[in-house]
Amino acid sequence: MPRRLIAGAGLALVLGVAGLSSSAGAEEAGFVEGLHRSGPTALVVAPLTAPDLKTDLKKGFAMLRKGEDEKAVSYFDRVIAAADNWLAGDSRPRRCIDAKAASTPAAGHAPIDDALCDAHFGRGYALIDMGRGDLAEADLRAATRMAPENAHFANEYAELFKSRREWQAALVEFERAWEMADKTVGGPDADLAARALRGMGYAKEKLGDLDEAHALISRSLEFEPDSEAGKVQLAHVERMRTIGS
Repeated sequence: MPRRLIAGAGLALVLGVAGLSSSAGAEEAGFVEGLHRSGPTALVVAPLTAPDLKTDLKKGFAMLRKGEDEKAVSYFDRVIAAADNWLAGDSRPRRCIDAKAASTPAAGHAPIDDALCDAHFGRGYALIDMGRGDLAEADLRAATRMAPENAHFANEYAELFKSRREWQAALVEFERAWEMADKTVGGPDADLAARALRGMGYAKEKLGDLDEAHALISRSLEFEPDSEAGKVQLAHVERMRTIGS
């Protein structure tokens, strides 16, 4: 996965949620403490003070931008370890929430600040850069599953399968990203929707369904009409349809 993805819109998304919250106390430290303590594991031995996830998260992405992947991983490791310690003994599935938006997870889930999802995503990205896509998969999957409404994470997870030529798995994850994205043309998720459609189209092409690939890529251009990637991809599929390949 090229570094330009993390340096562009993707990084802006990640760093946007990785900034320090303006709230005080536990929210600023990276957790909504009241929600955590309301879980069903009252006897769990966990830190009495919410750990600061944001500081190490910001350092990790700073190292990632510099190309120092191993150092980035070390900071992301610290974020994940602190979160694991904080939620020790809580077996509920985790859901990342945005404390600034005052969001709450679905019933039966353990709420955790979205810094944890960003850390899993960042570590996965760094591991791919280090040639360890086999290890990155677990982190990208964790970020996607703990933030089931984040189309950016889903697109990145799909790209991992695309790079492995696992077309059906890539298609499933790009479809997931498409389902999550706001589908308003010109809306806030236009780039994410277009990327998901292009990914679905690419997978469909590789699976031999050229007509569906053409339809998906054409639709992606409704969201990003100036996309060179979309135009090139569409022209390629049109040539393949013409020669019957």
